[in-house]
Amino acid sequence: MAKYPLIKSTLKDRLLGGHYTEGLPLPSEPQLAREFEVSRMTARRAIDELEREGYVYRVQGAGTFPTGKRFRQGMFRVRPFKEWARHPDHRTTVLRAMQIEATPEIAIVLQIQPGDPVIFVHRLRNAGDEALVIEKRYINAALVPGLLEHNLGVESIHETMVSLGVPLQRVEQNLEAVNLRQEEAELLRVPLGTAAFLLRRTTYSGQRRASYVNYWVRGDRYAFQDTFEP
Repeated sequence: MAKYPLIKSTLKDRLLGGHYTEGLPLPSEPQLAREFEVSRMTARRAIDELEREGYVYRVQGAGTFPTGKRFRQGMFRVRPFKEWARHPDHRTTVLRAMQIEATPEIAIVLQIQPGDPVIFVHRLRNAGDEALVIEKRYINAALVPGLLEHNLGVESIHETMVSLGVPLQRVEQNLEAVNLRQEEAELLRVPLGTAAFLLRRTTYSGQRRASYVNYWVRGDRYAFQDTFEP
C-alpha cells in the first residue's frame, strides 16, 4: 500500500503538535525518504500537499519551514444541498459522475481495499454567472449501487443515499484556508494561488465510512457563521 498518506498524516501531526520549531527547516526530502523508507518523489508529494494546505512554506536554497500551529476551533455548520438548490439563481453542474477503482489514498480514507469500486462525483456550484464551490466526492459504491441513475445536478446526494437504504448518522468535517491550484482556480475563474476555504467532510453509515468529499469554496464570496450557547 502507498506510504504517501501515512507520511503526510505523520508530518501534519508533528506540525500541529509543535514537533518542528518555527523558523527552522523541516528535515530535507532525502532525510524524510530515508526515515520513511520511500523514494524522494513520495516524500516530495507529501510536502507538496502540506504546502498547498498551508502547513509549510518553501524557501529556495534554505528548505521547507512550518507556518505555525493551526488551532482547532469550535463547530460550524454548512447549509444542506437542498437549501442551496432551492434558490432560483443557483445551479449545480455535474462535471463527472462515474464509477472508478479506489486508489490507495481513497481506499485509506473510505476504509476499503485499493481497487474496490468507488463512485466519483465532481460538481460545480454557481450563483448566477459566478462559480462559487467545487465539489469532489468519493462514495463507497458497494453501499449505493444505483446512485448514478439519479440526477445529481438537482438531487442531494445525502438524501439520495438515505432513500437507497443507507442511513447516515455522523459527519466529521475540517475547514482550512488554502491557496488554489491551477485546476481549482480555472474552475472558479480566479487567479492561481487565490486564497479559498477547503472543507473536508467524511460521512458515516453506522461504523462504515460511506462518503468522503472535498469542497473548495471561494473565500471572497463565503463566510461561515453559527449561533450557539456559550
